Amino acid sequence: MSKKGDLVYSGFYAPHLQAMQSNPAVSQQHMTERMYMRVLSELCMNRFKWEGLPESVDPRFVEMNLFYRGLVVFYFDNDFDEYMALRASGAGGLNFNDNPISFVVTGNGNGAKYINKTLTAVNTVKDDVQLEPECVPIWSNYLRMPDLDIVSLYAKKLAAIDRTIEINIEGMRYTKLVTTDENSRQSWVNVMRQHTEGQPVLFTTQSLNPESNVSVFDVGVPSEAVPNLQIARAKLWGECMGLLGINNANQDKKERLVAAEVGANDEQVDATKAINMNARTQACEQINKLYGLNISVEFNGDNEAVADAELQTESVDE
Repeated sequence: MSKKGDLVYSGFYAPHLQAMQSNPAVSQQHMTERMYMRVLSELCMNRFKWEGLPESVDPRFVEMNLFYRGLVVFYFDNDFDEYMALRASGAGGLNFNDNPISFVVTGNGNGAKYINKTLTAVNTVKDDVQLEPECVPIWSNYLRMPDLDIVSLYAKKLAAIDRTIEINIEGMRYTKLVTTDENSRQSWVNVMRQHTEGQPVLFTTQSLNPESNVSVFDVGVPSEAVPNLQIARAKLWGECMGLLGINNANQDKKERLVAAEVGANDEQVDATKAINMNARTQACEQINKLYGLNISVEFNGDNEAVADAELQTESVDE
């Protein structure tokens, strides 16, 4: 069916696409959201540092697929005579631990040929016989769900606050609505031009009476609106960092953080880090046991140093 005759396209997608093309505000909103998606995705995919991976396994590819798909399968490919870590999907049903008994791995084969293989997983039993495992799955977490939903949700929220800040800042430049008769309009335009230029004295004609032929309405934005929005954005960013397991001690408080507050924040961050770390660590143990390798993973970055730098034993007003 062509797009012209597709009711879903013409009734739903087309109006949104047209709005993005013709409405600068909508385009700016989507561009800001894409920017936050990129930044948060990069932070998410750079949280972990892998050690001991074979040269044929790219840690960037591993983390990118864990972020987008929640699963990568590690195995030795006899056709290419090297280790692989490729995107995959479960196949053949589940065992008693709800783990797939086999995986279908797919890849481009380094430009040589397309890879599509079904591999036996760990702890697979068939006809009362335990089969030799051919691969090890690397999951993003115990629920085996990617973190893409966190990034998408907070990118949209942060972009909304950013656009609100931009709109309010723009509104602070145009704070007055002036109504006057047509005869005095040009005189008021000249007065406002002199005011904008910063003239020390504003000159006009005797016919211009500010008390009788003009009305002024204040449509400006309160001065505290933008700082409050900036604080809300920082707190929202901190929420997102906390959900991703990145240290996010609040720096927007008037008083410095006390030891108990920093400790509580670190406990929450450590608990979130463990969500993603445990699944990766378990995969490393299974890979090392199966293939005799020495692969390990750790959280990338020195969060302890960040926490120590922010730690204060007393509350002191800035």
